[in-house]
Amino acid sequence: MTAALVIPLAMTGASAAPGDGVSTAALPEQEPGVTLRTFQLGRDPGAVCPLTPGTTPNVDKIMPTIDWSADADFGLSSNFITHAIANLHVAEAGSYEFRMTNDDGAIFYLDDQVLINNDGPSDSTSVTATATLDAGVHPVRIEHYEGFDKQRLTLEWKQPGQSAFEVVPASVLTTEAGVVRVTAPGTKSCVGDTDTSGDGMPLSTVNPNYELVDLRPEGFEPAVSALDFNADGDLVVVTSGNVSPGGWTDDPYSGEVYILEGAQGADGPEDVTAVKVADELFNPMGVAVIGESIFVSERDGLTELTDPDGDGVYDQRNQFATWPFGENFHEFAFGLIYDEDYFYLSLSVAINQGGHSTVPQPASNRGTSIKVDRDTGEVTFVAGGLRTPNGIAWGPNEDVFVMDNQGDWLPSSKLVHIEQDRFFNHYMTPAGPFDDQPVTDPAVWIPQNDIGNSPSAPFLLEQGPFAGQMLFGDVTYGGLQRIFLEQVEGEYQGAVFRHSAGLEAGVNRTIVGPDGSIYVGGIGEAGNWGEAGKLRYGLQKLVPVGDDTFDMHEMRLTDDGFAITYTQPLSEETAASIADAYTLSQWRYVPTSSYGGPKIGEEILAVTGAEVSADRTTVNLTVDGLKPGRVVHLRSPHQPQTFSSADGQRLWNTEAWYTLNTLPGYVGPAERGYYEAEDAVLGGGADIDTEHSNYSGAGFADAINTVGASVRFDVTVDEAGTQPVYLRYANGPNPFEGTKTMSLYVNGELIGPWELPSTGTWKDWGTVTRDLDLRAGANSIMLRYDEGDDGNVNLDMLSIGAPDICTPFQADPGYTAIYDGTLASMDDWSLAGGGSFGRYEDCSLRSTGGMGLLWYTQQDFDNYSLKLDWKLIKDDNGGVFIGFPDPGNDPWVAVNQGYEIQIDASDEPDRTTGAVYTFQGADEVARDAALNPVGQWNSYDIVVWGDTIKIFLNGELVNDFISTDPARDLSQGFIGLQNHGGGETIYYRNVQIDELDEAPVYPEATPAEVTFSDEDGTDADTYTIPAVEGVAYRVDGAVVEAGTHPGSGTVTVTAHATGRYVLAEGSTAEWSHEFSADDGGPVGVLTETAVTTRCVAGRQVLVASVTNVAGAPLDVSVETAFGTRSVVGLADGATKSLAFTTRSVAIDGGELTVDATGGDGLDGQEVLAYEAVSCS
Repeated sequence: MTAALVIPLAMTGASAAPGDGVSTAALPEQEPGVTLRTFQLGRDPGAVCPLTPGTTPNVDKIMPTIDWSADADFGLSSNFITHAIANLHVAEAGSYEFRMTNDDGAIFYLDDQVLINNDGPSDSTSVTATATLDAGVHPVRIEHYEGFDKQRLTLEWKQPGQSAFEVVPASVLTTEAGVVRVTAPGTKSCVGDTDTSGDGMPLSTVNPNYELVDLRPEGFEPAVSALDFNADGDLVVVTSGNVSPGGWTDDPYSGEVYILEGAQGADGPEDVTAVKVADELFNPMGVAVIGESIFVSERDGLTELTDPDGDGVYDQRNQFATWPFGENFHEFAFGLIYDEDYFYLSLSVAINQGGHSTVPQPASNRGTSIKVDRDTGEVTFVAGGLRTPNGIAWGPNEDVFVMDNQGDWLPSSKLVHIEQDRFFNHYMTPAGPFDDQPVTDPAVWIPQNDIGNSPSAPFLLEQGPFAGQMLFGDVTYGGLQRIFLEQVEGEYQGAVFRHSAGLEAGVNRTIVGPDGSIYVGGIGEAGNWGEAGKLRYGLQKLVPVGDDTFDMHEMRLTDDGFAITYTQPLSEETAASIADAYTLSQWRYVPTSSYGGPKIGEEILAVTGAEVSADRTTVNLTVDGLKPGRVVHLRSPHQPQTFSSADGQRLWNTEAWYTLNTLPGYVGPAERGYYEAEDAVLGGGADIDTEHSNYSGAGFADAINTVGASVRFDVTVDEAGTQPVYLRYANGPNPFEGTKTMSLYVNGELIGPWELPSTGTWKDWGTVTRDLDLRAGANSIMLRYDEGDDGNVNLDMLSIGAPDICTPFQADPGYTAIYDGTLASMDDWSLAGGGSFGRYEDCSLRSTGGMGLLWYTQQDFDNYSLKLDWKLIKDDNGGVFIGFPDPGNDPWVAVNQGYEIQIDASDEPDRTTGAVYTFQGADEVARDAALNPVGQWNSYDIVVWGDTIKIFLNGELVNDFISTDPARDLSQGFIGLQNHGGGETIYYRNVQIDELDEAPVYPEATPAEVTFSDEDGTDADTYTIPAVEGVAYRVDGAVVEAGTHPGSGTVTVTAHATGRYVLAEGSTAEWSHEFSADDGGPVGVLTETAVTTRCVAGRQVLVASVTNVAGAPLDVSVETAFGTRSVVGLADGATKSLAFTTRSVAIDGGELTVDATGGDGLDGQEVLAYEAVSCS
């Protein structure tokens, strides 16, 4: 299908429409091709959607043209967003016709304007458009999405004089050269309909506690790599020079040192003077000003700069210390702090241009935190296992902390607490000095794309409302984030919060000045290492002007959940609904040699209790299901009700990410002798996969196909002695069929080969056992592919004492369990199609990827009752298939010849939970009343008799369906569970069936009459609902409890059967009554407001002081040219002053509007004028 769209444009001089070319001189260095970035979503978005700002792609590569259709082109197969980015070089001005063909939707931007919009579900449709272009360079951007099945994106053109379309050729397409193509696995998120700044999205503006001041004099464009102050109070700024993110630059510019006079007292860049005092530095990343010396950490050593002749130029250089350097572009020396005895900093590892760590490393002992003796320059290696430790700082208790960035062995970025001999999980070849040490958990994870991307140097706040906490910047995510730390069982863990945004560049270095202001240095480079839409350099300060912004202050672990403290008391309205104000989830990360890593085992947590303190500044949450080794995400969204303070402020940031390393009192699978391979230490290229179904846990270890690949289980036993050890594995036919061996090591000692017989296929799992002599306490059990071994097996789990941790589920009387929670019962199920299922730690089945069908292979069924439990962790898609023939390996057999009982929180009525998919929707009222929320278990009882399907949800009948489709036969068919697609996760458990010999019999219920009481001229009208077992009464589609209720207008009540009841034949099931009308409430003068102004830090502040004179509580909103602020529940007679910081020295006269509403129809408004004023 082709649609035509012709846009006649007068292009010359039109800056806001396609046509004008960009000067090639204005472009960064280019190389031929198109940048393709692909982002995995959790489900079909249905249209092109904006991604959460700062999101790292799953795929980032150069393609020659835009003509893609294969999975290999996009790098993903379904449910994804693609961005195609290039510069189009037009040699000849004229009229150009473009044709875009896409499946699914796509939007084509030319010169940053929409030229073709062909969004929405599509089956390789083509749309054309014509634009008149000047000669020159024209930016091209296409945003494309793919739902399911086929995908395509092709861009063609007809140049002036051509008669036929051709793919826009590689000869006219370029993209930025030398970029860092950072990628990360896992599911990405689009901005939601209710997501706003600081609530599901990054912040977009400066925290109101600060005034932002620019510090760059005209022409000063520092890519900041370090900051400090000298004894004169001047700001010392170090610039990075070319940091060569895509490899060495042919003619790099060097790092430099500037001294900025006037920065502390500056109200703007005109008050600052920047003087260069040193240059020709080798990518310095840290600075320390001590006396008359400036120390800088360069790639290969610590350099002392001095100015012996006093001419203001620091041209005397002394290499104070050196460290290993292998001439790799990624080998930096990050940060520089000191005490009386030592300097402290960290060394990054060498990486390849693709982002993976170089093997072998060209220099020894990189990836370490080091200290340098201030007297001798001697270097001591303190800790290891770091990758890109971009920043070091003193933290609480004068402890040292380092911020490390995502990459191989780092599934996400993290803040680590440095102590002697610690190892932080980045393994190297050859091994680093601490690689043999146990892994130390991070103090906090910085979840990738959620709250960070390329985090930079942390620093400690010693004053203000968050004294004792740390802030850190981010080069790509941007802005400043905040870290609260606490010690649990002697180790740090804590929470990350958003703090501020609105800065001119991605943040690389931040310090607190002598004046208490926060000085922020920006940076950015080619590719996706830099904040989108911002400068690649920057220098600003945040001047504290207040401390009353309503924000979360702390998130502390308690015996049964968390205590959340706030900077201001909660409003009465927020406190009243606090139990429903929070959503929580948790997941874990698994480090592997792969770059980055997804969230593993994500699940929703149930808030079972919430208690507000007497002063309304602390909320104690009781949370079920917490597990150690997780990141816990908390959100208190502003929808459906604003989370507000007593003075009417919206919560500045609604989210926190708590790293729960230690949970006192927890007993999990590992504590019971059960160890998953995906949680083990994987070396030598061994990795995690979910390709083959029916594994234990969240995956298995694979890629054990080269010598050196290993899987190490760190286990603990109570008593020394011989222990039975069980190993679950798969041994398929490649590279040969038969028994294979791996070398077994216990506590570092080679025991010998462990023989693993063939399991037939890679989809089949087997278990072997061996008695091993273990010592009391900690042990290591490692299987390694050594020379002489066969390798080429997949390892699933290792257990001590028993082969399984789950005991069989006991079916209900008359039922047979066909999945009982044990690994053995999984053998009766086979996966057709894509994705997989794993046996989760709570003994349930957990879906991954898709589309696939896990079906019970032992027999088919006719008349039966099928019971099972299921759980969603977010708005995902799954289902139970019934009545289909043997599918082999094709899940579409079940779709086309069976029925799906749907599981989906939101979709069309015939495609949501309780529906017979696309055939008949559920009774929505009964379904919604019975349905437990996302994160909790629900149960289905699916009763098939003849051609009827009755669906009971948590005991309530929600669908009664009769099959009439001749293509589907319920008289004999199989049963299966769906895994729908990438990023979608469903849990199933306790699957049991009762084969019926007789038709089910359901008891009858007779509704009792509804009565109405209507008195003219009063507001006391009522209707009364009787209590009848097996009957629910509804008004306007909602269930109404038994008892007396206020009545007005027309009230219609209907009766419906509940549970397994049916309404008695001939019984009355509907009653209706129209009540007489009553008058509304009063309207009058509600508020009295005074308007004043004052100067704060040289800026005007407008203040509206509102007094409630209504005689009843009011909700008040004040709207000004400088924003809107609100007060919820302002008490009668109370006065509230609302301040508006204008960020200007002077303001013009104007008006503000005060709107007030209250109960009984109270509604009033004031409009007040104020005069022009100035601070000067």
